[in-house]
Amino acid sequence: MARTRRYLNNLPNITRIKDLAHDILDYELKLDQAKQERSRIKNEILALETKLIARERGEYSPKREKTRMKLNNFSDDLVATDKKINDLKRNISDSKSMVNDEIREGLSKIYKKAKLERDEGLKDLIRHQNLADEAHNKFANSSPEEAPQYHHQWISNVQRVIEDEERIERSEKELEAIKRVYRLEFG
Repeated sequence: MARTRRYLNNLPNITRIKDLAHDILDYELKLDQAKQERSRIKNEILALETKLIARERGEYSPKREKTRMKLNNFSDDLVATDKKINDLKRNISDSKSMVNDEIREGLSKIYKKAKLERDEGLKDLIRHQNLADEAHNKFANSSPEEAPQYHHQWISNVQRVIEDEERIERSEKELEAIKRVYRLEFG
């Protein structure tokens, strides 16, 4: 998640996504610490093995036994650290998967909303287009006294048709943007 994805701020479930992103960051920090700890333990084990090899030339000594006990303790620590690293990697992977699921869900919600907006715009466009045509016919076939009233109705309905077309165009652009984001996120 190194890149900035500002468009995600428009998703309805952005707080959940941000919470998961914070969890991922925490896991990655803990993973770095665990890897450093693992490296330190490995260095300690190498140093103890070197000491043990140097002490094995002689006869039995309590120092050699003490070194073996330390070596066993560090080996146990290494196993525990490896388990911790694997758990953290699994947690990171699970959290990233959950983020992707949340993004999909959020994109799905705003896609459905934009599609509904476009469909409502199309219905309104058809209705206002019919009203405009009807008002134009009345205007064309009316007496001079009624003409201004029908002219006003015709103009107002034409304005509504233009507004509906603009609304549909915005919805279409939003749908395309959502599709583009989905392709960017999920290929």
